[in-house]
Amino acid sequence: MGPLFFISYASSTGDRGPVQRFHIDVQNEIYSVLGRTASAEGRLKHPEPAAGPDPAVLDCRALLVLYSAQYVDDPQCAKEWSIFTERVDRRMRRTGERPDSLVGVVWRPDGLVLPRPVTAVRHIVDEEYQGPGTLGLQQDPDERDRYQMIVRRVATRLMRAAASPPPVMSEAEGHDVAARFGPNRAAVRTRPPVPEPPPSAGPMPASDRADRNVTLLLMAGTADRMRDLRERVDGYGQSAEEWRPFHLHSEETVASTVGWALRACGGGRLTVAASGPADPFPDGIDESTTVLLVVDPWLTGDPAFRPLWERIARSRARVAAVVVVLARSDEESMAHAGRLREAVSRTPARMLGAAHHEAGSRDALAHIVVAVMADSRTRTQDDTGGTRARTGELMIESPDDRRSRRQRERVGWLRRAANPWPPVLSTMPGESLGPS
Repeated sequence: MGPLFFISYASSTGDRGPVQRFHIDVQNEIYSVLGRTASAEGRLKHPEPAAGPDPAVLDCRALLVLYSAQYVDDPQCAKEWSIFTERVDRRMRRTGERPDSLVGVVWRPDGLVLPRPVTAVRHIVDEEYQGPGTLGLQQDPDERDRYQMIVRRVATRLMRAAASPPPVMSEAEGHDVAARFGPNRAAVRTRPPVPEPPPSAGPMPASDRADRNVTLLLMAGTADRMRDLRERVDGYGQSAEEWRPFHLHSEETVASTVGWALRACGGGRLTVAASGPADPFPDGIDESTTVLLVVDPWLTGDPAFRPLWERIARSRARVAAVVVVLARSDEESMAHAGRLREAVSRTPARMLGAAHHEAGSRDALAHIVVAVMADSRTRTQDDTGGTRARTGELMIESPDDRRSRRQRERVGWLRRAANPWPPVLSTMPGESLGPS
């Protein structure tokens, strides 16, 4: 591995001297605990402009970010932040646990508006503090105690991060990482919202309408019920239909998100049915209905969860997909992600014979709905006389071939369904700005 930590900051602020002092103060605090060894050393970003990110961001064990308005507008800083965050995401995908390797401080608060990718993960020391920033504390003799407290807290978090570093990334891999924010965010702020897609031209055949009608079966709890299972219940309401798992960035419910995505791809009628531990299994769900089962993994802690799942499996419902919602913006869910995924995996999922998905954001949930509808439609065509192999032929697809075929099928169906493209495919989710 590389250095214990790397300090990423905007050199355009002209704060090289104060930044060096902060680096030395944090470094000495770490030395006082770990000793003056090579494995305890940190590295400071070079002051000279460079063609790309500092190589240390590829192998450092922790990243210390000094946030300022200049930082979020600097393409090189955004690239460094994005490379390290991608390393953190890779470890989370491999282990199910998000390492606490990203540490930030508000260096200069003047004009600072943090992009949504930055605010999505709580990693800034003293995030609630609304003062002059770390630079101001350092320069104010009356704030020396508070400045030293910041230094100690930063050093402690960096040493903790070194115990579980993210995987090292090669230079070629780092080059391919796209910046998650940058100087174009001001233009995104004033971009008008994407309008709802127009309805498909002409009447839809009755068979197509039946194929595209969806029953959304929610396995979620109420706020009162979930208080026994987790600490944060801000995203729950008085009924399962009011579940807002992405409430930190969107007040839309799961039901409204699925309905919007269904309309975007030219789908038909959406019926919402909730089935929690205290609710009876909804009637009227049979093999003629396409069911999208959306699950709150926190509900697996309820003893009634498994019997409910088995009742769904024994029903005649045709479950097209199971979507587990594990919101990346939910700090508590991310802290328990490994345990929640394991709990869901212990359910008799094979009894449903359905594809399994995980949605970490509202946009991801919308894309999954589009994909499920397209796959359901193409499977129906195959079952009713679509393209088949000739007798005696054995057709074997590689994973790449299957992905390419599915993409062509989805694009072809979506072009017929919505004119010309639904927003969930035609427009990538834009950058949003966090609070100032």
